[in-house]
Amino acid sequence: MGKVLRDVVSYQADVIKALGHPLRIRIVDYLKGRDRSVTEIIEHFGVDASVVSRQLAILKRAGILSSRKKGLNVYYGVAMGRVPEFLRYVASAVKRKFA
Repeated sequence: MGKVLRDVVSYQADVIKALGHPLRIRIVDYLKGRDRSVTEIIEHFGVDASVVSRQLAILKRAGILSSRKKGLNVYYGVAMGRVPEFLRYVASAVKRKFA
């Protein structure tokens, strides 16, 4: 296996690991339609701000999310447009398994 292929496979594993938490999957799903502020995300999920911030940081570090600052607010959006599609495929496979 060449170095480039090893790097790609390693990065794939990092992305999949970053999606390995139910709240992170829900955040990606919530953000697939549009960018939202951290405040909106916190209010939507009703969990502690530190929990949301930690999950956002993991998703951003993996390249799944992007962020931008506007005034005092930070907005997050999906940077890897195919990730929500990937999650739909996984959900479909899981639903068939339990059907």
